[in-house]
Amino acid sequence: MSTAPSPVSDMLVTVKSREVQRGLLAEMRGDQDSAIRHFLAAAHLELVLAADYDETGDSDLAFRSRLSAASCLWRAGQGEPARGLIDQLRQTQPEHSTLIQKVLNDLGTNVPVLAQ
Repeated sequence: MSTAPSPVSDMLVTVKSREVQRGLLAEMRGDQDSAIRHFLAAAHLELVLAADYDETGDSDLAFRSRLSAASCLWRAGQGEPARGLIDQLRQTQPEHSTLIQKVLNDLGTNVPVLAQ
């Protein structure tokens, strides 16, 4: 008996988590090039996951993946694309405006945008 494949890949979730972890570790040791590379990978994986969550009807996880993608982009030195994604979330998810603003404030205060 075979099981139907899940529309959201567990492997993709695991790889994304590892990329975020590797980005954070690189950031902590001051390896900017590695941090950028891993955060960009994580951001793109989060966007793929968000689309997969949308397909399954899980709008909460899709929102969280997009917000995480914006955070990863910010940490990778992609401030403008991160802000664009955050602005898009504000427009499409006004019920989460408090959380969105909290994340943006935290990024602006605690995470300098890396120079590329």
